[in-house]
Amino acid sequence: MKSSRKLLYFVSFVGLAATGAVAIDRIGSRSIAPLLLATVLAAALAGAPGLIHRRAWPVALVLLPLGAYLLLRTQLPIPSHVHGVAQQVGFYLEQLRSGARTYARDEFPLDFAAGTNVGILLLLAVYVAMGLAAFMALSLRKALPAIVIVLVVLGFGLTIDDAARLVWAPLAFLLLAGCMLVLSRSLRRERWRATDALAGAATATIAALLALSLLGATSVAASKPLRDWRTWEIAAADNARLGFDWMENYPRLLNPTTNARVMRVRSPVASYWRANTLASFDGTTWFSGASYSDELAPQPASGSYVYPVPLSYAEPPGKLVTESFEVVSTYTDHLFTGGSPRSLLIAHPVSLRVTDAHALRVDQPLGPTLDYSITAVIPQLKPTDLLNRGRDYPADILGQDTSLPFPARSKLAGPAPETAWRIAITHRPAYGEWLGLYQLNQDIVGTTTDPYRIALEVEQYLRSRFVYSLAPPRTAYRSPYAAFLFRTKTGYCQHFAGAMAVLLRFNGVPARVAVGFSAGKQTKDGTFIVMRNDAHAWVEAYFPGVGWVPFDPTPGRMIPGVGASSASAGFVDPSAAGGARAAGSSGAAGVSADPTRDARGVRENRDAVRGGASAGTPEPFGTAAWLPLSAALALVLVAWPLGRAVHRRRGLRRGTYTGRLQASLALVYIDLKDYGVDVPRSQTLDETVRFLRGHLDLDAGALVDRVQAVLFGSRAATEEDLADLAALRRELKRRMRARRGRVSAVLALYGLSAISTAKL
Repeated sequence: MKSSRKLLYFVSFVGLAATGAVAIDRIGSRSIAPLLLATVLAAALAGAPGLIHRRAWPVALVLLPLGAYLLLRTQLPIPSHVHGVAQQVGFYLEQLRSGARTYARDEFPLDFAAGTNVGILLLLAVYVAMGLAAFMALSLRKALPAIVIVLVVLGFGLTIDDAARLVWAPLAFLLLAGCMLVLSRSLRRERWRATDALAGAATATIAALLALSLLGATSVAASKPLRDWRTWEIAAADNARLGFDWMENYPRLLNPTTNARVMRVRSPVASYWRANTLASFDGTTWFSGASYSDELAPQPASGSYVYPVPLSYAEPPGKLVTESFEVVSTYTDHLFTGGSPRSLLIAHPVSLRVTDAHALRVDQPLGPTLDYSITAVIPQLKPTDLLNRGRDYPADILGQDTSLPFPARSKLAGPAPETAWRIAITHRPAYGEWLGLYQLNQDIVGTTTDPYRIALEVEQYLRSRFVYSLAPPRTAYRSPYAAFLFRTKTGYCQHFAGAMAVLLRFNGVPARVAVGFSAGKQTKDGTFIVMRNDAHAWVEAYFPGVGWVPFDPTPGRMIPGVGASSASAGFVDPSAAGGARAAGSSGAAGVSADPTRDARGVRENRDAVRGGASAGTPEPFGTAAWLPLSAALALVLVAWPLGRAVHRRRGLRRGTYTGRLQASLALVYIDLKDYGVDVPRSQTLDETVRFLRGHLDLDAGALVDRVQAVLFGSRAATEEDLADLAALRRELKRRMRARRGRVSAVLALYGLSAISTAKL
């Protein structure tokens, strides 16, 4: 029996550790859950010798470091030129430092396949944490410290993703932690009491149900991550730290209480001030996934430093301008640019890199004040510049900027592409919520094949049929973009831009999401004042021979600058057929069916900001939301006294009459203590009889004489003795209730002593 208890205890720990490890799997753009589970199992086995035999715990101190070494050897083989222990240690330390440097840049999600060794760092960190927990729980048999260690790992997991998607994790943690605590106690006993296991399982289940009810009843507040890596990190009202590697949660930034100035821009032409582009989509969200050039070398120029920016792709025709940026109260790891940057002028040297998306990235965030100038080309395009450009895209553009985790429309072979689409999604159950994408795309695009017309139609469809709101309804969808397209049809710029980019890629058009700020408010001297509430996301699509061109599907937004390219700028498609389709009933590509639509979208944005609406503002709870919480509370109120009574009376119905008599007598003192009567250990039965007679007018002398005779061995206990003692307990509680009142009676049911305590 003892071996089975140990096995159950071991399995409970492995399950608990796996819950914590898998919770942090979403830190990466690709899942490494199998490796994390294997790491947890290895750590548990290395920390288990003390569970097999108490005196074998020192063996774990040898196995745990050996397991760490084997983990490194299997995941990162040593090159042939590395010899000796010292060189091996140096090699692995350097690889871990490389992973730490990548991790320190806060580029979430981390790309474990990029060769940066951050995956090795994460696996080793999980092994160390779970190995320490295994040593405490298994070898030393201290369950509580191990649970705390796993809780730290789980807590980190809840900070890297939307906690609403991880409801299973805290529930599983509570259940498995309860099992571990019960089983750890049973390991110290020769006999495993079934009532102990039942009480522990009931407590863990009630805790899990209560947690589930709280999460369900307070869906906004309870499911908010402690730190959401996908959002802009707003450190304080005066100094913000802005990162641009994920699709930002703009409602957190669009807050009237923190609407501080971000920068002042001097430019002859208005533009979106772009920080970065998000070119990777994993079926759930958009993230950067960009590769960076080597550090650019500056060219000194009269006390300043000039960084020429290499051109990666074709550049749209436009106007060469100089833009001066004065950033205030802000830390940023990307430099803002309007258009396509050619060079950077700054007063001091910086570690500058250029992404393959032509974004300027610095290794360490700069701020809180920063002045620099950018020479850039701001596109000036007409619709005729983009029509009939064809699909002769560069190979690297096709490889990254048309990639989706499910097949594009052009990849659906056969005479029945919709059937092929359904089959493809069936074989990819993780993306089942995108099943309606094919039909939606047919409704928007139909048989249109020209990339520019497709972009116009998608842009206009979103601008005219979807609603702008900073507080979209919450859904069970994993991807906010799938929820936006198929369920809520409500969102802010993040949803509009991300959804349009998915639709363009589904049609084989290279697209990515740009993040940064809109032009801001222009002053009389031509300066643009950019506030935090000007944070924005839009779309860039690639056209052969032209390059990346901006589009904006968000209602109320217009592409700024001299000349633009999209329906948001109000251009008419010169092709009659294409123009009629893109424009809807109006016949103009940039005019929505409701001519007040765009203005209303702007008003909704401003009203939401003034009113403080945001995705983090809890909505009023409906009646149905309280039902699970009420049911759980009712269960606790009923189950606690009932389970307590069953547990206390377990000795009254088994064993000999003498043992049952002793258990019944012990309940007399327990009942007195429940009502606030503190009985010293030295109290004799005769003194107890005098107390009952003097304080409660309850005469139990004759019965106590019989009980003492049984205890001293003068006579055997009988069933009549048990019945009389039970009657005494009932009368004792009745008189205590009458003496102390109803409040004390209720407290006694739950084992809570009354406020006043009487001494015998």
